[in-house]
Parts: sequence; structure tokens; C-alpha cells
Amino acid sequence: MSIMEENFRTIEKWLNENAPKIVKNSLQAPIAERQWETFFKLIEKNLPDDFKHLYLWHNGMNDDENVGSLFYGMSFYSMDEVLQNHEGRSEERIALKKWDKEIKPENINNPYWIRFAFDGAHTGLYLDLDPNNEGTYGQVIFIDDEYEAGILVANSVRDLVCQFTKDLEQGLYHLHEDALEDGNHFLEADDSIDIINWQDSVKWNRFD
Repeated sequence: MSIMEENFRTIEKWLNENAPKIVKNSLQAPIAERQWETFFKLIEKNLPDDFKHLYLWHNGMNDDENVGSLFYGMSFYSMDEVLQNHEGRSEERIALKKWDKEIKPENINNPYWIRFAFDGAHTGLYLDLDPNNEGTYGQVIFIDDEYEAGILVANSVRDLVCQFTKDLEQGLYHLHEDALEDGNHFLEADDSIDIINWQDSVKWNRFD
């Protein structure tokens, strides 16, 4: 069993014990091969194996019966949502104002940044298929389009999943109280790892 598979089992065990509606009602079945073919033709770039393994675990989430979340309290996109977002991205070139050295700053609408998680407003996690010279192909980056900032989150999807698993086990996620009142199991990240509000974070705000 691979490390990612072990982590997926640990994640599902934690969710079943603490947020069962995410497993039962939000996470979707694994991706179909035809969707990979469509995505590959659109991107025309090699996709890291760990990104594919993520979608072979679950093809994102839906909110028909439960408004849930996963990584850092963000919605985990289905492949259809990944494609829709990619096809609907702006063609306007806007440079980042703040960025980590592993990230190319020239265009916040870089067509080789693939958003797969979203906070519902201005921030998301992206698979970076066009890193800077000091970066890694397939790294995971966080983009805040309101403040035009880019942060390196993990060197790979595998590392993202490993860190998410550790954070769950360390009690750094809990159910969002307001969502719970509405009957939804929605994960909220502890303040110590909250990247959505990165400007107030000791961990994530390394910009002067």
C-alpha cells in the first residue's frame, strides 16, 4: 500500500468518526477515464501521478446533500468543476504583488495553474504545472486573487495529503459551528494553520 493510500484510509477513518456526512454525502466516486482524457486534451501537460491518485480516491465533492469541505476548509472540486473553472478563467494578465520564490509572478491567470480547491470567495489551491526555476513541477500553491498573493503550500499533492492527514490527527480541524446548525458537516481549519486568512497567520504570512 502506498503512502497516499494509507493517508486516504486515515482521512476517511477520521471523517467517519468526526464528520460522517462528508464521507456519506459529499465525497464522490472515483473519476472516470473519459474525464481524464478530456482534461489531458485541454491542458496538454503531463499530470503528476499523485494528482491522478487524488481523483482516483474521490472525484471531488458535491453539496447536494451536505455542504462540506476538505483541505484548509475549502471545497474539493470535482473534475467537472476543475474543467469549468479552467475554461472560464480570465485571459487578463495580472501580476502577483506578493509571492514565494517558487511561484512565477507574471500572471495570476496562468493557464497552467489548475484550481482544485476553493474557499467560495477569492482564494484556492492550485496544481502548478508552470513553476519558477526554484519550484517543483506539480507543486501545490495557494492564490488569493483579491490581494494578488501566491504562497507555496506543498511540493506535491502527495505532500499536501500527508500534511492534511497529520493536521487531522493533531486536532487541527473541527466542524464549523454555523454549518453544523444547518445540518452540514463542514471542516474548519484551526487558526494556527488557516491559510484562507493568511495575512493574520504566523505560518503563512512571510511577506513584509
